[in-house]
Amino acid sequence: MVKCLGLRLFSTVRHAGTCGIIALAVGLGNGAAAQTSQNTTQSFEEFQASVSAGAQRIAKYQEVLQNPDARIQYEAVRLLLKSGDPALVRIAKEHALFSTNPVLRNSAILAIFEAGGNLRIEVTATDESSANVLKWVSDAGGTHDGKKGNHIFNIGAKAENCWMSGQERYAICELTVSGTSVQFKSNRGKGSQASLALGPDGVLRGVIFAEGGQANAAIDLKE
Repeated sequence: MVKCLGLRLFSTVRHAGTCGIIALAVGLGNGAAAQTSQNTTQSFEEFQASVSAGAQRIAKYQEVLQNPDARIQYEAVRLLLKSGDPALVRIAKEHALFSTNPVLRNSAILAIFEAGGNLRIEVTATDESSANVLKWVSDAGGTHDGKKGNHIFNIGAKAENCWMSGQERYAICELTVSGTSVQFKSNRGKGSQASLALGPDGVLRGVIFAEGGQANAAIDLKE
């Protein structure tokens, strides 16, 4: 280890040649360093201001969600889920799905389905027959590792009291909501169906049947 004399910013370095490099850098960059420090401070202040502004903005929406009038809460959740803003969509989902009010939880499911997009159904093997369900996952375009499988599907158009499969020629009611329960039925592959109930963590869980087999199934509505 070698000491760099005359440079209070650096006490020791690993190689003697580094002292000259440090001295040159300090000499040439003294003024620039001060300017860079100032710019960095300004950028951080701007960052803090943006964070504060964003937090205040979200707080205003959360205040509306806490309105004692349930009708206002339902409408707020519906509009926030359609906003397309990831942060607002997240707080709307969490507020409604974690609510103890079954009507609001039902409204959350309906609003999520109405907003469209994709859902992911996770299949977990429970016995030997589950291999048939995992085969369905593959046939439907998903993937599995022999124990767990994932199938992502698009929420189709709404028709009366259900959401269609999206396959126009052979469209069926793929998602049907009753309270906080959802009936899932797919005509992909050789077909499958599941009865799912909304848990306190915002996840629909139940049993899925396909090709003579069965397995556990879950759809996380917070995703």
